[in-house]
Amino acid sequence: MKSEFEVYMETGILGGYMPERAIGFRDENTITPIYRDTSYHDTEHGTELRRQMIVGGRTFFVRSIFSAAEKAKTPTEQMLQIIDSDLGKDSI
Repeated sequence: MKSEFEVYMETGILGGYMPERAIGFRDENTITPIYRDTSYHDTEHGTELRRQMIVGGRTFFVRSIFSAAEKAKTPTEQMLQIIDSDLGKDSI
């Protein structure tokens, strides 16, 4: 696996999305991917993730908020919903 510096030298991006570097945090019945360059905060609106990326010499601050009110769907659940919707359109 290449170091972050090697990836930066090749791409000019520091802090890019690298799923192979995620670790899983198990909480009740869910697993949350955790990245070492991301800070996690529980707020009244849900879980807030903050990270910094450097792309082409410019710094970007990325903030994502995952609502506590809505249960997040897994990618599999989302794909099944799309398939069900498409099948419903075909039967009309």
